[in-house]
Amino acid sequence: MKMHKLIENIKKLPAGKKLLYFSLATRISVLLLITTFALMNSYLNYKTGYNSSRLVGLSSGVLAQAAYQITDTMLYFFDDPIGFLQASSGMTWSIRILGVPFTDPVAGLSILIKNHSMETGFAIGLLVPFFMAFVFGRVFCAYICPASLLFFSIARIRRTLGTWFYFPQFKMSQWFAWGVLLGGLVTAWQFGHGVWTLILPYFAMGQTIFHGIAFGTASVSVFSLIAFFILDLVFGHQFTCRYVCPTGRLLGFIGRKSIISVRRNDKLCLEKCNMCADVCPMGISPKLDESVNCTLCGECMVICPANCLKPGKLVAHEGQNSKKD
Repeated sequence: MKMHKLIENIKKLPAGKKLLYFSLATRISVLLLITTFALMNSYLNYKTGYNSSRLVGLSSGVLAQAAYQITDTMLYFFDDPIGFLQASSGMTWSIRILGVPFTDPVAGLSILIKNHSMETGFAIGLLVPFFMAFVFGRVFCAYICPASLLFFSIARIRRTLGTWFYFPQFKMSQWFAWGVLLGGLVTAWQFGHGVWTLILPYFAMGQTIFHGIAFGTASVSVFSLIAFFILDLVFGHQFTCRYVCPTGRLLGFIGRKSIISVRRNDKLCLEKCNMCADVCPMGISPKLDESVNCTLCGECMVICPANCLKPGKLVAHEGQNSKKD
C-alpha cells in the first residue's frame, strides 16, 4: 500500500523534479555499487579458495554461506565475478550487465592508442554510451558519473556561502578539456592507463573509495578529488564538468545534435528571466534554445517560474543558437 502511494506521488511530480530525483538516484546507485565491490574482499577469498557455497558453509558457517550465495548471484549479472572484481578495483572501464557490454569511451581510445587494437567485445561495448549520447546527449554526467554528486553538492555549498562571500565565475575555452584528453592519451601511451585515475573525476572517486575500504589505504587519486573540489568551489559553478573533464567533453561532442533534449515553449517564456541559464550545471541557456552539452538533469525545469521547459524531441529549428561544442 505504501509503495503504491509512493508511485502515485512520483507520478504527480513535475517532469523536472522527476528527472532530478531520478538522476540523483542513479548516481547514488553507482556510488553504492562501487562501495559494495570494495567490501567484497572476503567474497573474493572464498571464491578463489572454495568456489562452492557448500564448502564456504562448512568452513565458516551458515551466515557466510548465505552471504556468499547472494553475492555470487549478484555478481554474475556482471559475468565472471573474479575477473570483474580483480580487474575493476574501482575502475569500471568495461563491464557486462545482464550480458550487455558497456565500455568507457576514453578507455576505448586509450586502449586503441596503447595497443593499436581492441578486442571485439570491448569495441562493441562502446555502442551503448555512443547510442545514449546520440539520443540523449551528455546524460552520462547527470545519471552515471558518481563524481558529479560531489560537484552537485559543492554547487549548493557555493550557492549558500555566496550569501556572505564573493565567488568568481571563471570561464575557460572548452578546448582545454580536449587538451586534457590529448595529454592523458599521450601519457597513457607512454606510461600506462593508470594516469586516468588522476585525470577522470569518476575514476578518481572510484579508486579513492575502493582503496580506502578494501585495502585501508589512501589512494593517490584522493589528491585529484581535492583538486577538483577546489576548482568547483573557488573557480566556478561545476567548473570541472564544464571545462576539465574530457569524458564529458567527448560525449557532449558526440551528442551535440542529440534527438532528445530540453525544449522551450517560447510563448510561455518570460522575456527578462534567466533563471534556467543561471542554474544550469553546464552553463548553457535553455532560454536561447541551447542544447549542446545538456545533461537532462532537470534543474532548469525545476526552477523555471513559467513552466515553459520540458524534455522532448528537438525539431530542426531548435538548438541552432548553440555554439558550445
